[in-house]
Amino acid sequence: NSWGPFDSGNILGGAGPLAIAALEAGVSDGRDGLGAIYTWANGNGLDNKDQSNKDSFANSRYTISVGAVDWQGEQTWYSETGSNILVSAPSNNYYSDPAVFTTDVSGNEGNDSSDYTSNMGGTSAATPMVAGVVALMLESNQNLTWRDVQHILVKTSRKVDSDHPGWFQTKVGHWYNHAYGYGLVDATAAVNMAKSWQAVGSEIVVNTGELTVNKFIFDDRSSGASSKVIVNQSINIESVEVLVDVSHKFRGDLNFFLTSPNGIVSELVREHSDPGHDYDDWIFSSVVHWDENSFGEWTLKVNDTEAGGDTGTGEFRSWNLTFYGTAGADDDEDGLPNYAEYVIGTGPANPDFDADGLLDGEEFYGWFDFFGSEHRTNPMVQDTDKDGLSDWVEGLGFNDTGYVTDPNDNDTDDDGLFDGEEINEYFTNPNNQDTDNDTLLDFNEVF
Repeated sequence: NSWGPFDSGNILGGAGPLAIAALEAGVSDGRDGLGAIYTWANGNGLDNKDQSNKDSFANSRYTISVGAVDWQGEQTWYSETGSNILVSAPSNNYYSDPAVFTTDVSGNEGNDSSDYTSNMGGTSAATPMVAGVVALMLESNQNLTWRDVQHILVKTSRKVDSDHPGWFQTKVGHWYNHAYGYGLVDATAAVNMAKSWQAVGSEIVVNTGELTVNKFIFDDRSSGASSKVIVNQSINIESVEVLVDVSHKFRGDLNFFLTSPNGIVSELVREHSDPGHDYDDWIFSSVVHWDENSFGEWTLKVNDTEAGGDTGTGEFRSWNLTFYGTAGADDDEDGLPNYAEYVIGTGPANPDFDADGLLDGEEFYGWFDFFGSEHRTNPMVQDTDKDGLSDWVEGLGFNDTGYVTDPNDNDTDDDGLFDGEEINEYFTNPNNQDTDNDTLLDFNEVF
């Protein structure tokens, strides 16, 4: 596919809700449920400073966005950049350079008197080359899903134009460049990997919900406005969607940077010449964080780096972050994936690191006490609130102690005595300030 909004640099749009629904239906129901595979031209608007992430066909997670390189493996003069670009493929560049040929209508009815034509170029030529590689992959393994295909392309594409300053290694060691994606598609490597590929796990979706920011974006100030969110769910990322609500009278002045907990940066869009207003509930996408983990603190920064476009004040109103990917390994089956355990410090080999009777995953994500109240406790420490009672005893030891206390409050009844002191030393009720109802607090009677 090589169609969408005009590559003028001042258009934000493309696919409407029905088109997106059609793409979703294709990947859900196509090929008997394995999913249709859509390759999509990333756009020919680089000379107009257009950005591929402003085209909702090219930046859909259901499509494979393809950039174009010339015969020397370098970005062409027209191929757009963006964090949505997955791979690149050969195409034409300048007229004096070697051309791309394709079959033509026979005879005089065609573009050329021969049966071949060199009037074939742009990302419209690069994209079908990737489609051809995908066809070879499916020929070698017809059971590949649409997500399997993307995984294989990420892992097998080759770094080109190594002197280009945009290359960087992601947390898991992939090379990425916002001009090339994961590099030049490699048909041999992709087909060979496809032959023995094991299908990836079911897709998991993690969403942060709307994050209200309401910060001003001042004109020509690189510091901009930032918002952070801590993501506690741990999945292996495939793609990320960032829905933003930003008001600005000259949106081309704005840059959007999404930074992962590991410091990997997605350049969602860079300043360019678009005089339009606002990013009103616009969805940017990124494949930069492929195979990275979602767990930790993510930051979205928006800044205005051009003077005069909006001499008033823009506003970063809100955003919403969605991760798509697969479940991470959980070797000790405690409900907390290995990656999160490494970060927290509990490790993946012991399901109850602090030996308090509660699984690490229960403590981190939440567990219910004897009466049904939910608690989140420290999986590194037996006694989170340091009151002399383990977390399990406080919440689930009713049959042993006769009481249920708050494992995050060392003095549940606020009488001045630790819960552990009341149960183990003074034999008073940790849920009642005046155990014997004599109008004197237990603390006052003890001391």
